[in-house]
Amino acid sequence: MAIEDRFSKAIKFYQLLALHWFSMRRQRFGRFQLTLYITLNFCLITTLFCWIHRHQELVMFAENWLGYMVDIAKFFILIFTYYSLFLESALHGCILRDVWRELGHIVRLIPRAKWDLQQLAHFTTVGTFVAYSSWWELTYAYGVCKATRCTNFTVLFWILFTLIHLHQMQILLYTNLLAFCLTTLNAELGWTIELSKGASRYGGRRSDGQICGQLHTLMDVFTRAERLLALINHAFGYSFMILKLINHFYILTDTYWIVYGFINGKIFDSLYLECSLTSKFVCLMLNLHSNERILTEYRRIRELLHRIDLGWQLRCHHGWHMVENFLLRLHYSQPFAVTALRMFRMDYGVMMEVTIA
Repeated sequence: MAIEDRFSKAIKFYQLLALHWFSMRRQRFGRFQLTLYITLNFCLITTLFCWIHRHQELVMFAENWLGYMVDIAKFFILIFTYYSLFLESALHGCILRDVWRELGHIVRLIPRAKWDLQQLAHFTTVGTFVAYSSWWELTYAYGVCKATRCTNFTVLFWILFTLIHLHQMQILLYTNLLAFCLTTLNAELGWTIELSKGASRYGGRRSDGQICGQLHTLMDVFTRAERLLALINHAFGYSFMILKLINHFYILTDTYWIVYGFINGKIFDSLYLECSLTSKFVCLMLNLHSNERILTEYRRIRELLHRIDLGWQLRCHHGWHMVENFLLRLHYSQPFAVTALRMFRMDYGVMMEVTIA
């Protein structure tokens, strides 16, 4: 089964959100559908932005100038973020098509992996997260907010920020798939280690050829995983930077309202707003955990290569050279990390920066 068929629902879902500006099948109807999704998303969100701007008295805080500046700044940063990510999706649609092609090659190299479960796992994560964040935001809007303006603001910004979160979920799909590729590679290396132990005692040319063929396949998988990482960094490099920025800014502006509530004696409101902020941390942590998983699996490759039976390597010189070449490839490869235009690595250190901010 082709890779686009295995993940057809995920591709279609992000096409509906105008996050995937490409179609794997070059059909006129498919291109028309994609254009329709993009146009509808652009028009609906632009209409929503215009309505908020024209009816600020129904949405923005107006009791003092500082509160109004906090709300309007959050509004404009959301406009900037949405259209920046929208433009990035337009520019990098062809790169995502190349990502799926590389994934297709990897699937053909390691077909035994449970690829079909990855789409289900992704939708489970997305559904659980959206339900979690929606529960906090909507209960705050209709259970805690006492003013209509506060309810309007919470609901409208929940809708807009959910679109930003879904962009993060799209990135999560690709980083999880890359991590799964490396996990599968390591599982195959584990099987190769067991084969080498048996071959060192009872093997011959046939088993040596089988192990060498397996190592050659795994080197090819690693090469394609490197290309896949480079494509992901190219496609989402700007996204990593802008999403880090907006998470900093959003938490900073909401901290103002938390402190404002404490000062005015609204302790419960402030505590509830603080709890609703956890969805921002959860979404960021999902992305960072996926990126850390990539680093962990990458480091395990070297460890597993060193565990291939030395007795077999001494007996099979071709196998020795293959293991040596694989290790040299790992040593001289580019840093295997998800980065934001090579400005910083997307790891748990980012979480500490956001928390401290």
